[in-house]
Amino acid sequence: MTHLLLLRRCTIAVTVFTLLVLPAAAAHGFVCLKINGHCTRWTQGGTTLRSFLGNPPSALVNGTLSWDQNAINAANDWNAAGAAFHFDVAVGGNFNNPCGAAGAGHACPNTGPVGDNPVFFATSFCGQDFRDIIELTNNCANINNGAMLNAPVFVNSNVLWNAYDGPIRVGPNKVVVNDIRRVLVHEFGHVLGLDHPDANGQSVVAIMNSRESDIDRIQPDDISGLFSLYPNGGAPSGSSGSASSGCQIAAPGASLGGWFALVPMLLLLPRLRRRIRP
Repeated sequence: MTHLLLLRRCTIAVTVFTLLVLPAAAAHGFVCLKINGHCTRWTQGGTTLRSFLGNPPSALVNGTLSWDQNAINAANDWNAAGAAFHFDVAVGGNFNNPCGAAGAGHACPNTGPVGDNPVFFATSFCGQDFRDIIELTNNCANINNGAMLNAPVFVNSNVLWNAYDGPIRVGPNKVVVNDIRRVLVHEFGHVLGLDHPDANGQSVVAIMNSRESDIDRIQPDDISGLFSLYPNGGAPSGSSGSASSGCQIAAPGASLGGWFALVPMLLLLPRLRRRIRP
């Protein structure tokens, strides 16, 4: 029996006030999280996210009164596409700390129990300094068939957040104000099984690109990727409807300090997003 833990990381960089525009020469650049030839996916056609983000001290720029509402809105962006996949979002309840070794109550290291997908603010990733990472999605899937088991989303509480549409904003002292809605839309794409197309040799406009940009909503390429994993009577117009190419496990030279562990028949796929700098 092979036991394996793989770490996935990505580097995100943008120039503030500059919209990242990628040529759409490749009509469909979506990429799935793939293991052993299988795209990871929720075999039951959906999953429940549980938001513990809470409330800001005042109303957010987009008019919402809670971080949780932005988690709901981000999930509904994916639901509105009409694929055979649905996010449910619960707010509050019992919080199962995802940090811990694989075993009872932890499907994979630092993921918590099967089916539990908390979305929460954290000061670190299970004791590891976030450094310049703004959010991290930790996917746990069965290595034999790619069936997703859980995917907690860690949100860095050490950076500045708001919720707004349009170009990325910069606050006092040129500190980037991160838009929680667009970042959660991206992270929830990882939860459902999508990877970064641009980090896998594709050139498309997509919320799933590894570079945070002025793009604040799901794009046609993202929808094509969604339907490739969860077709609903056929892919949407203009989509190839086929599974994507394989995933790059790590960027050259990238490392989290050599984390390797024994995970019974499971694959751990952390998804990282780095802080943007002016």
